[in-house]
Amino acid sequence: MSKNIESGTIPINSLQDSLLNAYYSANSFPSEKIKQVSLIRKLWNEHRLKKLVNKALKELEPLFPVIEEHIESASETLAPELKETKVLMNDLLKKLDQQQLLFDEPFLTFFMDQGYMTVAEDFIIRVRKEDPELKNEEIFQALRNVWIMNSLQIYWGEPLKLSTPMVAYSLLYPYTDNFLDDAAIKPAAKKAFNSRLSQALAGGHVSTNSPTEARIFSLVESILTSYPKDTYPEVSESIQLIHQAQVESMRQCRSEELPREELLYISLFKGGTSVLADAYLIKGKLTDKERTYAYNYGAFLQLLDDLQDVKSDRDEGNQTLFSVEQTQEETVREIKTLISLIFKVNSPEDGDTDVQVKMKKVITNCTMLMIMETVGKNPDSVTSSFYKELETVSKVRLKAYSALEKKIKKTIDF
Repeated sequence: MSKNIESGTIPINSLQDSLLNAYYSANSFPSEKIKQVSLIRKLWNEHRLKKLVNKALKELEPLFPVIEEHIESASETLAPELKETKVLMNDLLKKLDQQQLLFDEPFLTFFMDQGYMTVAEDFIIRVRKEDPELKNEEIFQALRNVWIMNSLQIYWGEPLKLSTPMVAYSLLYPYTDNFLDDAAIKPAAKKAFNSRLSQALAGGHVSTNSPTEARIFSLVESILTSYPKDTYPEVSESIQLIHQAQVESMRQCRSEELPREELLYISLFKGGTSVLADAYLIKGKLTDKERTYAYNYGAFLQLLDDLQDVKSDRDEGNQTLFSVEQTQEETVREIKTLISLIFKVNSPEDGDTDVQVKMKKVITNCTMLMIMETVGKNPDSVTSSFYKELETVSKVRLKAYSALEKKIKKTIDF
């Protein structure tokens, strides 16, 4: 299936068509590329994992009120309790890596050593100062995008930092998503908002009486100020493309049933353009290879999000490849294709640096862990044979991920 997407200098149609070809040729579960883990080893890993996490949570629990207060107040002063929290978290992740309880390589401490948590803290403080009304879940929704941008910074050998455009673009997600997802807002109002946002993204002056819209347009202006359209036309264009994709994705919420090809196209387009914009906001200009990797990276992350959000999407009537009514066999086919696509996109290529090869391995392993955790929480959604097949390459039994998540959420309630 092919569509003509409106664009300027970014070859978006070529990117989308190439990605679709990669998706349709990714149809085999690459079990030969993943190390199998014996049941005895899984049980041992579970025992050690449970013991380490329980110990960490017991030590961390008295510190949580101070952490919550720190987040809410946006204080730049690092309380002793927060320093202690960092030490305890670093110690936990180090032990998880040393004992290879989740990964064969020290991926968790790799992220910590790169400064991920420092960037996260800076982001939370900055956002809290700018908008104290944002909910914690909205902040962490935006933070996820910051971390994706951080992964691209490491991938390209860029310094790990938090720039104004990064903050602004990441915050556009909760603001625009919340507005467009609000059932109380009439479709005509959403359509009018999308029209005004398109004008703002193109560099036009837009007036509004809505505080939320004013905040959104202010964020857009800060991005375009940092990357002037005359000098960095692709930056503005990439953000217009993700907006175009968001508008297109609104069709997923309508009562009309969309064919599978349409759902696939929308998800790949939305995910691809999202991380493509991330990439342009990091570098300003991209090579063909950089552009392709960013687009493909975003696409499989979107499919992964669709897999993780299957229950909420069904409850809200949002159509995705995973939320539409289908058999267990069809769900398995979609998951296998996603896994195959992840391995294909992250296969080492000629010209990759050592850091890029490592980051591709990190991204592959982390996304595989998320898929296993999701299947472990929804065993009835797949066939028993695939469940067992996926479990053979997991460090623990798949149901252990859900139990661990429940334990953490029960302890951390903010």
